[in-house]
Amino acid sequence: MDVKRALLLITTLVASLLPMAPASAGTCDWDTDTGWVARENAKPGAKQWDLGAPVRRSADFSRRVEVKRVEGWFGATSAQCGQSVALHLVGASKDIETTISIYRMGYYGGARARLVGVEKIKDILWKFKVNENTPPGQYLFRLDAPRHKTSFVPLVIRDDKSKSAITFISSVFTWQAYNQWGGSSLYKGPDAKRESRAAVVTFNRPYDGDGAGQFRYMEFPALYLAERAGHEINYITDIDLDSDPTTLRNTQSIVVGGHSEYWTERMRGAIDASVASGINLVSLGGNTAYNKVTYDPKTRTMSDVITWRDPVVRKSESHLLGAQYFAMGVKSDYVVKSAAQWPFDVLKSGEKILGVVGSEVDAPVVNGRRVGVEILAASPPVGDKKISAVATYYTRESGAAILNIGTNGWVCAIDNQCPWGHVFATKTRKQIAAVTGAIFEGLTRGPVGKWRPATIDIPAQL
Repeated sequence: MDVKRALLLITTLVASLLPMAPASAGTCDWDTDTGWVARENAKPGAKQWDLGAPVRRSADFSRRVEVKRVEGWFGATSAQCGQSVALHLVGASKDIETTISIYRMGYYGGARARLVGVEKIKDILWKFKVNENTPPGQYLFRLDAPRHKTSFVPLVIRDDKSKSAITFISSVFTWQAYNQWGGSSLYKGPDAKRESRAAVVTFNRPYDGDGAGQFRYMEFPALYLAERAGHEINYITDIDLDSDPTTLRNTQSIVVGGHSEYWTERMRGAIDASVASGINLVSLGGNTAYNKVTYDPKTRTMSDVITWRDPVVRKSESHLLGAQYFAMGVKSDYVVKSAAQWPFDVLKSGEKILGVVGSEVDAPVVNGRRVGVEILAASPPVGDKKISAVATYYTRESGAAILNIGTNGWVCAIDNQCPWGHVFATKTRKQIAAVTGAIFEGLTRGPVGKWRPATIDIPAQL
């Protein structure tokens, strides 16, 4: 057994002995009055938060060059006021001083992060407690040690009492499915072949790449725009929704990022019920809700992968989103079809968004169940079947609007950080940012279907 696997087993054992975080929240006296996000982002930023730590994508097997690095994982993907969560360090020891820099991610005058605190430890375990100095948001904990490579550890700090109009769900199930730390993911094994892939993966390990999962390129570029605009967002993770489907009870809109592929039964049920009650749903990506997975909170493992459209399940993502995944390895453009109304009204009809269609893309199904949808943008026909990738929109009787961007190149293109190597022109990035900004602004206005009805281009087939 190699050293890293041994350390992982040790820290996993220690984790099992730690007391659970308290169920009830403490009193942190956070500023949660209207305008708090703008006030938060007016604080001084830390421009050097990522110095020497470039974006390294998850599932980047070539990254695993044998160099010294301190990496880590938290015993939970999120925590709320008063809770403590253990950070487990791999590659650290009592002989190495590890610097833990805590950053809240946001706008901060363009710096993108605010330094909340710094800890220096000589151990493989550290407890972090959510307090008055760590307001709700997406956090990255930077790990530095002498003569070691820098890495990050993500953590969401949530506010279960939040009344924010928008809830953003961080797609940690998808991050973990692709995570190859230790050798295996749900896609490939240590030999980088699909035949040796894992059937079960655990959250009790660091993420590969730069340690931040897919956050830095599949979610943060959009959240940066939202925080810049001052939108108050309730941040949660997949696991929070799986453990408590009522988490969405106070929100008006649900948003997932550029890659939200893996959903549990409880997640899907909670989102289906929310949409039926008038809560909007936006997917800023493609290949959303394609795979159904089981999560075991006792072991922090995910397994039993099957597609939602499988005959055993019969709940294709198109039933909810209006479109479904149909191709990968795509590189194409969107042509704006519907610029008269939100959210593409910031562009012009016929305008091209170059290169944004890829690598995994969606379309309304040709044969099978689907809801009727409006085409917001579409690509030229792609693949052997000559089907166009499509950004779709429709509304429910409840007033809920369902918008599916249909390409997982949307969010990562904003920062020119797509993992399949596409490079985007400044104009393209500005176009995507403008539409994304319009999406967030519209979602603050309650059930979007009440003021922006869909014009159905492709009728329902049920």
